[in-house]
Formats: sequence, C-alpha cells, structure tokens
Amino acid sequence: MHKLGVRSSLPAVALMVLACSSESETGSSSTGDDETGQVTGGGASSTGGGAPSTGGADAAASGGGGTTGESIGGGGMGTGGAESPASNPSPGCGKSGRPESGTVTVDDDHIYTFPDGYDGDTPFPLLMGFHACGNPIDQLINLTRGSAFEAEYVRAVGRSSDPGGCWSYSDDIANVLRIYDDLMDNYCIDMDRVFATGHSSGAQMIVQILTHEPDAEHMNFRAVAPVAASDYGALQVPVPVMYIQGKNDTVRGGDGASTVARFSTANMCQTSSTPYSEVMGCQSSGRTVNPGCISYSGCSEPTIWCSHDDPAYSNTSHGVPCFAVQAMYDFFTDMP
Repeated sequence: MHKLGVRSSLPAVALMVLACSSESETGSSSTGDDETGQVTGGGASSTGGGAPSTGGADAAASGGGGTTGESIGGGGMGTGGAESPASNPSPGCGKSGRPESGTVTVDDDHIYTFPDGYDGDTPFPLLMGFHACGNPIDQLINLTRGSAFEAEYVRAVGRSSDPGGCWSYSDDIANVLRIYDDLMDNYCIDMDRVFATGHSSGAQMIVQILTHEPDAEHMNFRAVAPVAASDYGALQVPVPVMYIQGKNDTVRGGDGASTVARFSTANMCQTSSTPYSEVMGCQSSGRTVNPGCISYSGCSEPTIWCSHDDPAYSNTSHGVPCFAVQAMYDFFTDMP
C-alpha cells in the first residue's frame, strides 16, 4: 500500500498502449474496439470527475511533432534516475550483471530492457508497459526509445494471450503476475518504484488490476499513467495517477470522466481542481496541442487528469499524445 499524504506541489485524480479493448466500457466481455494503426493523441481542458478545468499549459514544447497514424512520444533525457534515495532492493539484486546487449527477449511473451548503467547490484525503477490491441509487443519500448525511461529505467513489456493483441484480465493476469515476479526474483529492481503505463486495451488492463485488491497490492504500483482506459468499477487501492484521454475521444465516446472519478474517489480527492501547468504543449499533426491537465485538490495521492485536444489517431483523439512520454517521466520522477 502507498503512504497517504499529498505531495506539496500536487493538490491532486487522474498510463499508455492502444487499439481494441478486450472488454466493454463497463467491464463485461466484448469483441473489442477493433482499432488499427499506431499511437498518437493530444490534450485540452475538460469537465467531469470534479470541478471544470480552466485549461492546461498551451505553450509549444519540444515534445516532437507527429502526423496522424504515427507513434510519437517525445521525452528528452531527465535528471531522475536509477536508485531512489531509499530504495527497496528486490530479491534478484546481486544475482547477475547486465544481460548481454541489455535486452532479454522471450518471443511472444515478454521483453525486458536494461539501461547502460544497470549492474545487477543497484536497484533500478521499473516501467511496465501494456501494448494496445493490434499493436506489437514492443510498442511501449518504441514509444519510450530515446527518452529518459530508456536511460534510467528497466522497461518490461508483456504480450497478451489474444491473437489480436487485446488484453483480457481473466486470461492474462496470471502471466502479468508471472512477469512481475520474474523481474523481482532475477533482476535488481527498486520494489518501491514500480510504474505502469498502457494505452487503450493496455490502459484498461492497468485499471482492472487496480480493481482487484490482491493483485494491486502484489504489484504495488508507485504510480500509473493510463491513456484512454475505461471504468471497471471501484478501485481497491489509492495510487498516484496521471490519467490521459482525448476530450473528444470517439472510440471511448467521451473524455474519460467516469474513469477519472474512480481514481478521485480512491484517492479521496475534493471536487475542486487547479490547472496543472507542469505539462507543456507540443506540436502534432501541424498544430499546437493543449494538454488540458488539471490537478485535483485534497487528495491522499497526486491525481492528474489530462484531457487533451490532439485529434490524431485517424482523427479519433484516441491516441497517445505528443506530450505523454515526457509528462509521465516527470510525474513518476516527482514521486517521493
């Protein structure tokens, strides 16, 4: 369980993978969203799940442009890094050094990447990524390539069991837990700095983990950043969150207010919010994207909602916006 206590810079409710949903918006079984393409997206202010936002930062940033149908993520090198001030070493620390070429791959199951500085003795933070339906297993690795995540985090991505790549909680949770346990038992991870991101179907998987208390407590995410998830009911644990969804997401049929409300309730937030200007705008598809981020007040854990205005991903606003990778990195790095 996470410590309760509001980060001073975040009055705080509100990670990344795309395409089809393995289950319906209410959590019942369905055939999925049947999306195709690569991840993109954008940001603008929104209402719902609390007080209306007055808008986020709209200044252009260096997050990198993109065109409709392309994966973009930006994210420059940061100053956060491997070992936190008081790390919690996993049982795998000291067992071995950096894997050859810094990568461990098991076809159609998982990929782990290790920064140049990983030595097997110093605990590193872990980023777990959940690909979107119809996307390759390495989608999150590609999105974070060249970012501070690549240089400072162990990155781990798994593959859903569905041939079409959509995640199903009942079918896939055992494999997700197995991958997590493998990382802890055989590699040097800071167990207090495990983060998760995913988009669409992958984001839904993260939300569903949080609705199952034993699994949520076992994985003990320090923070999450789902992109375009769904409401699967009450979350069982408080968790710092940066929730990202297009304010006119036509795949989800809205801006994600009901999903955000689940986080704000779990984090005991007030209904009031303030603009969260730490996330800068960026260029995508020839336009300046407004992240539209707000921070909820009075929360037990930082709670951010970015309701953006990037129309990319075939003009559905369902993609991962150009500001997302850098924003996630900054948010995770700020965790005490």
